[in-house]
Amino acid sequence: MSPFQNWFWEIERCRQGPDYYFNASFAPSDAERLADVIRQHPLPDFLHYRFVGNLTNAPCGKSNEHGSYDLYIDRNNYAEVISGLISDQPRIQCAHCIWDIICVCGCFVAIECGYGGVLGTHNQAETSLIVALAQSKQVTLQYWGVVSGGDGYGPVYFRTGTSATELLTYLQTKEPTKPDFTQIETELRLALSEPKFAQTYRLGKCKIQGWQFQAIILHEIQKNASHAWDMAPHAVLNEIAYTVSQKCQVPGYVGGAAHDPNDFYTLIGSSITFGYPL
Repeated sequence: MSPFQNWFWEIERCRQGPDYYFNASFAPSDAERLADVIRQHPLPDFLHYRFVGNLTNAPCGKSNEHGSYDLYIDRNNYAEVISGLISDQPRIQCAHCIWDIICVCGCFVAIECGYGGVLGTHNQAETSLIVALAQSKQVTLQYWGVVSGGDGYGPVYFRTGTSATELLTYLQTKEPTKPDFTQIETELRLALSEPKFAQTYRLGKCKIQGWQFQAIILHEIQKNASHAWDMAPHAVLNEIAYTVSQKCQVPGYVGGAAHDPNDFYTLIGSSITFGYPL
């Protein structure tokens, strides 16, 4: 039995989604070797397609800029994905939103599992590939990260690292550990005190529920010309969620808007959560 868990184990543990994302970058000089290592790795039920051009929603690299991509697409969705790639405006698309794609571009690798991916052996193959890259002597891993979100849902940040050792340790973790709530609150206050945030946001009510730290970030939410709430200040908080999540090594995300406890129709800020659900 493999000592490694599926790379998305923490996403499943937190019941997050709908899409799962893994991203990694390697030394810039590794680009050619990286493509070769992946090409030689067994990826059952994936079919390879090389795309060169502007890809509107490129999984890695810069979207809508000319690039070269090695795409490994699950066999069930291959024909449909290719039809989108050869269209007038090339993009990765799948009508039923359940897919597995591995993308290699330059020194970057990205894996996307739409709605958790296609059932079967695909995710085992992806984890096997990730482990092989981390253990390879031919390439040098410099960054990796696990995130969920997509399809209108905001990002949930799980774990990032800057070395193969950290990644292999993460994949061998059997169970999460209880978060350090004092550290989380400290890092959250520090992040909010940065000049670019301090004049707009301030920490409101905090509470601990099980293994989760939940807080209200107070800020103004105005209505725009269309009389809808302007959620731009809310979206900016993703940067704070990411920073605190990585420093404390716990999942973190910005939830919905926070309502005035005395007037449900008045918004007073945003909710932010770190840790694991019960």
